[in-house]
Parts: sequence; structure tokens; C-alpha cells
Amino acid sequence: MVRRNFSRKRNAALSGKKKLWGKLSTNLLSVSIFGFVFCFFILLFFMHDMPDLDRLESKGRRASIVFESYDGKTIATYGDLFRNVVSIDKLPRYVANAVIAVEDRRFYKHCGVDFIGIIRAMYTNIVHRRIVQGGSTLTQQLAKNLFLSQDRSLKRKIQEFILALWLEKKFSKKQILSIYLNRVYFGSCAYGIDAAAFRFYGKKANQLTLYEAAKLAGTLKAPSLYSPFYNSAKSDQRAATILSLMAEEGYITDAEMKDALQQRDKLSKLSVPMDENRYFTDWALEQAQELVSTDEEDLVIRTTLDTKLQKNATYIIRSVLTEQGFKNGVGQMALVALDKTGAVRAMVGGHTYGTSQFNRVLAVRSFGSAFKYFVYLTALENGADIYDIVNDGSLSINGWSPKNYKYKSVGDISLLEAFVKSVNTCAVRVARKTGMDKIVDMAERLGLKEVDHNLATVLGTSGTTLLDITAAYGTTMNNGFKMTPFGIISIRTQKGKVLYRAYHSSGKRVVSADASEKMRIMMKELMVRGTGRRGKIPNVDCYGKTGTSNDSRDASFIGFAYPLVTGVWVGNDDNTPMHQNITGGTLPAVAWRRFMMTAFGMQEPAKEVEIKPNSGKDETRKHSVARKKRHKKLADMLR
Repeated sequence: MVRRNFSRKRNAALSGKKKLWGKLSTNLLSVSIFGFVFCFFILLFFMHDMPDLDRLESKGRRASIVFESYDGKTIATYGDLFRNVVSIDKLPRYVANAVIAVEDRRFYKHCGVDFIGIIRAMYTNIVHRRIVQGGSTLTQQLAKNLFLSQDRSLKRKIQEFILALWLEKKFSKKQILSIYLNRVYFGSCAYGIDAAAFRFYGKKANQLTLYEAAKLAGTLKAPSLYSPFYNSAKSDQRAATILSLMAEEGYITDAEMKDALQQRDKLSKLSVPMDENRYFTDWALEQAQELVSTDEEDLVIRTTLDTKLQKNATYIIRSVLTEQGFKNGVGQMALVALDKTGAVRAMVGGHTYGTSQFNRVLAVRSFGSAFKYFVYLTALENGADIYDIVNDGSLSINGWSPKNYKYKSVGDISLLEAFVKSVNTCAVRVARKTGMDKIVDMAERLGLKEVDHNLATVLGTSGTTLLDITAAYGTTMNNGFKMTPFGIISIRTQKGKVLYRAYHSSGKRVVSADASEKMRIMMKELMVRGTGRRGKIPNVDCYGKTGTSNDSRDASFIGFAYPLVTGVWVGNDDNTPMHQNITGGTLPAVAWRRFMMTAFGMQEPAKEVEIKPNSGKDETRKHSVARKKRHKKLADMLR
């Protein structure tokens, strides 16, 4: 009886357990099904707006434009630079290893998402109480760069995980690495390893050295911060860290690391040594946009720029401003040089492009007495001779009485003497006799635009640009044939198809040979014993003219020594006056002389000069305050 009761109890217990397990199984199955459905819909939620995964080349970008100097050196790039697609099999092994060592050391061990790396990064960040490490793999970075935005939302991060797993399933590790190296951003508008090698070192990716590869891998963390162009010291520090990591991972030996570090000072010359080329390339880009469409495909534009002349011009301008300009109320300086064909060989629109992209070579300013060139050239073209007589005395025209600057009247003098001494009253008398209509016509034939017809224009009140007036002076250098400035030699696609090519012609004659010869005599004499004496170069035939506007707001020197014609301007962007001792025959003539002597190899190339931010503004501000104090003191004395 006892045994029968025990059996019943045991059967009841077993039956209860079966029922319990049945209920648990049913509940687990329900939860699993619900969880699966829930996860499925969550997955659908994150995938419903996923990008087209079959279009790896769909990443939009701006067409790139590469500017080259006349001898083929890269001087600037615009837009997004992409070059050849390269396989890692065609690259030195250390190029890919440098990227793996610093960006994803477990690249060959994870499935696209490195959970061990994520845990390690979280622990490190907690210990340091700030974000020190990231857990993203190369595959995740590729997914983000190819398909996703830079948004830091949870949704975007989950989509990144999904895409990373998809990429790992669809492609091999070698393919993923190749795609990554060909699409990742290295800074300075360079996308992909081949574009970066070209952008920073002027070579192909398969020609990179170990140290160069380490420097490029270093830019990936923060392209601007570690740019080889703009932060060379930090770039070198980052490269040294990467080489150390490569040695730790066994990618290179300690000996190879030391040898690479010793190559630091032997890097390939950077393809773009300084931003100052951009004054020129910004102008050339506007020309290119008038010649071809610049938005549809990648272009290579060969220009007329001479990088040596450009570098010398930049450093000379900075040195003249630093030595004498700033303390005399001069805030800016510009220079442009053209050869006999009209090709612009140097164009510096200000002392530092990084602080001001405004190109003063193209700014409309007053060039004062430099306009007298057109007055006397027109007179000579219309039958006058350099030894004709003109009176230098005072005159009044409808209440307007032009004055002479530091010149004492002697009576009748020759046109030659009047030009050499830059006598204002003589220039006005010559203009009245010749006729303003003819003078304006001459100026516009030589390239000036919208010249005023009044007599005040004789003294340079009508505005023009440094580029236009310099090219106009070049007409006399060319014996009367018009000089038209240009900056583009050819435009071609990245594949080599030529879209435009400049064909030089001697231009049309706009001034007679006789008038041009007489004008050169006058300009040469001005350099020997006139207002342009500071610009004279020993044993070189130099021709030029000074210009100073009212109240010394602008000062310029424009002249030529075959085969270069060069114009220099100094002044302030806000049109405030400089010190009264600044004229076209001072700083502009000095800068002109230094530049031309380096161009002809008669002087060592200019040394680099750095201008500290706001240094010019601080000096000109001091000058302005001192000037106001002098004026107040003079006013008090006259009361």
C-alpha cells in the first residue's frame, strides 16, 4: 500500500515537471519567436534607408583641377583629387602595413567588427576619463566613408556594423584593404593613396618610401592636424609613432625603423611648397572657367607660372614690408611680372595668402603719375618729340590748379626733362595740347578699361589694376605690339585629352616703332637720374616710371628690363594714407630692383621671411595714431 502511494506521488511529480517544462518550452519558444520578429523588424528599421550596397563608386565628389607650373610642377589643386586605382599587390608592403599598424592592428583577425578592440577601447577611455582610443575597424571606416554620413547617432553606428559585416562577407581582406586605400581621405582634397602620394610628394603610390608611407598613414586620424604641408613637426612626430608601432607588430625591423627616421630630411620635395601660388591660380581658375567646363571631369591645367620667380617675389615683398614698410604705414604690397609674350611669370597679391585671399594685383587702385606714361606716349605718337619745350609753371583750369611734388619751377623745359622729373603741370599742358580723347583711346588700346576723360586722369585719378597697367607698359618693351596677359598654356583631362591650348602670336601693333623708341629713351633716363633711381640695376638697361597718388594712399613702380616687365604696388586695403615719404621711387622701386636682380641671376634667391599675424596692422595702426597726433599739434599751432 505504501509502495503504491509512493508510485502515485512519483508519477504526479513527474507529470508536474513535464507540464512545467512544457510551459517553459512554450514560453521560451514564444519569447524566441517574438525576439526574432522584434530583431527582424529592428533590422528592417535600420536597413530600410540603407544605401545601395552594389554601387561602391557612387560616392559623389567635386571634379578636381590640378594646376602645374610652366615646367610641369604641381603648384595647386582644387576640388577632390582622385587618381589611379591601385591594388595593394602593386604597392610596397609597408604602405598597407603602416595603415594597419595605426588604424586596425587586428584587421586580419576580426570579422569586420572588432569586439575585443571595442572592449579594450572602452576600458582605456574609462581609465583616462576621456576618449583616447576608438574601436572602429578599417572595414567600419570603409563602410562609413563609402555609404554613410558623419552623423554620430546610434542608428548610424548600427548601420555601420551591419555594413561592415556585409563587406567582410562580400570581399576578401585584401580587397577591403585595396578599396580602403583607394577611397580614404588623406587631407588637402586628396582621396586615395595614389592621389595623396601625388599631392604631397609628386610621385606615384608605388614609389613611396617607408617614411613617406608612415607620414601619409599619420594623416588619417586628423588630416588637417597632421598635414605634411601645414604641420610638418606634428606630421613627423606622428610618423615616428607609426614606425614604432610597425616595429612592435613585426612589420619592420628596428634597423629599418632607424633607417627610415634618418630619411626625414631627405623627403621628396613637396609638390606645393607654399600657398602663395594661390593668388595666381585663383586668377587662372577664372580664366579656365571661361575656356572650358570645369565641373564635369578632372582637369590638369599647365600654367605660365615660374615657381622660382614666384617664390622670390613673395619673399622679397615680405622682407621689404618687414624692413621698411610696416613702420611707414604700409600694410600691403603686390607684384606681377610678365614676359615678352604676356605670360604671367609671377603674381603675388599680398604678403600672406593665408591671412587674406584678396588679390591686390587685380584690385582697382589709383596709380598716380604712372598714368603719365600714356600721356607722353600719345603725344609722341601724334608727332611730338622728346626735346619739344613745355612750360613747368603753375596753371589754373576752371578753378583746378594741379601742384608739383617737391619740384621748383624753372620755366621752359623739354618733354624729356618733364617726364624724368615727373612734373605735374607739364603733363597737364601736354595732355591739353594732345587731347584727352586721344590719350584715353591710347590707354584703352593698351588694355586699360573705362578710363575717365577729365584732365585729372593725367595725374592718375582714374582707377585701373596693377596687371592691366603693367601689361600696357609691356607694349613699349615689345616695340609697340600689344601685350595681353595670360596665365594658361593648356588644359587637358586626367587621361591626356587636350581641351585647350594657347597659341601665342606677336599681337597687333598699337603704337608706332618710332614712338615706342622715344618712350624707352624717356623711361631709361628716368631710371638714371629721375624719380626711378632706386630701381636702377648696374650694367642693365632698365626702363620705368614711378607713381604716387594723393596723400600717399598708393605708390607704385612699373618698368621693364627685357624680357620681363614688372609692376609693384604698395598701400593699405582701407585706403588710409601711408607716411608722406613713401613714393613710387622708394619701396616699390626697391622691391622692383631686388626682384629683377634675382630674376636675372645677379643676386642670390630671396630668403624666406615670415610675417606674424596682425604685424602689419599693428604697425600701420601705430603710424595712423602718430599721424593724427602730428595733425592735431599742427592745428593747435595754427590757432
